[in-house]
Amino acid sequence: MLVVLVIAGLVVIACVVMVSLGHGGEMAEFPPDVPPLELPAAGQMAPADLIALQLPIGLVGYSTQAVDETLHRVSVALGERDTRIAVLEQRVSELSYARLQAREETKRAETAEPSEKAEPKQAEDAGREPEVPSGAAREGRDGDLADAEEAW
Repeated sequence: MLVVLVIAGLVVIACVVMVSLGHGGEMAEFPPDVPPLELPAAGQMAPADLIALQLPIGLVGYSTQAVDETLHRVSVALGERDTRIAVLEQRVSELSYARLQAREETKRAETAEPSEKAEPKQAEDAGREPEVPSGAAREGRDGDLADAEEAW
């Protein structure tokens, strides 16, 4: 009887060794018994989708596969959003820089025109005596100055 038990023990150990080495065949892979997550595509995900999400509960907590899938979709959605924000910020900075450049060019053009016109006029006025403005003329200039200040 003792001999039979020893032989049975050796057979069991040999079978365990054979199975652990991969000679016993493979176990069948079963599909998960949890329903698929009802999340939209990553680009269309909204905060309300995450609030309404109910992850399936497994034997020892949440289903690992469902949590991994959810985290992957959220990370893709956040990455797409961050990329879009970066592109839009770049466009805004380019537009504001172009607007600033256009404003500076306009200022340069405005300041360059009076000085160019003033030089030929100064050459003509060099032989004449300066005119003393009358009261009506002074009021006209003050009005022009007020109009210029309003334009700014």
